[in-house]
Amino acid sequence: MKKWIAVMLVALMALSLVACGGKDTGVVGTWELDSGDGDEAKSYVAMMKLFGMDMSLTFNEDGTGSIDSKMGDETDSTPFTYTYADGVLTIDGAGDEGTIKVDGKKLTIEMDGYGLIFKKK
Repeated sequence: MKKWIAVMLVALMALSLVACGGKDTGVVGTWELDSGDGDEAKSYVAMMKLFGMDMSLTFNEDGTGSIDSKMGDETDSTPFTYTYADGVLTIDGAGDEGTIKVDGKKLTIEMDGYGLIFKKK
C-alpha cells in the first residue's frame, strides 16, 4: 500500500508542475528517477526502489509526454501534454508552482520543499 502512495505522490508532483527555465530547457527526452533531494523525497525514492519500482518521465518535441512506472511485470503509463512559452514550461496547465532545472544529464523537479532527481536515459 505504501508503495502506491509513493508512486501517486511522485506522479502528482510531476504532473502538477509549472516551471520556469531559460530559452532552451533541454527537457526533451526520457528521464529516469534516480534519487530525491531532501529527507522526505529521499525516503519516497528509497521506498520505491526497495519495492523494485522504476519511474521515468518522457518529454517529446511535439509537446506530449508520459510518466511511466514499472513494478515487476506491471507497468503504467500516464500521458500528459506540456507547453513552453515565454520562458515557462507548463505541464497539463496545472496551477501548482515548482521549478525544473536541467543540468546536462540531470533533471531536478523541486516543488513544496521536495526535490526529485532524474537522470537522462
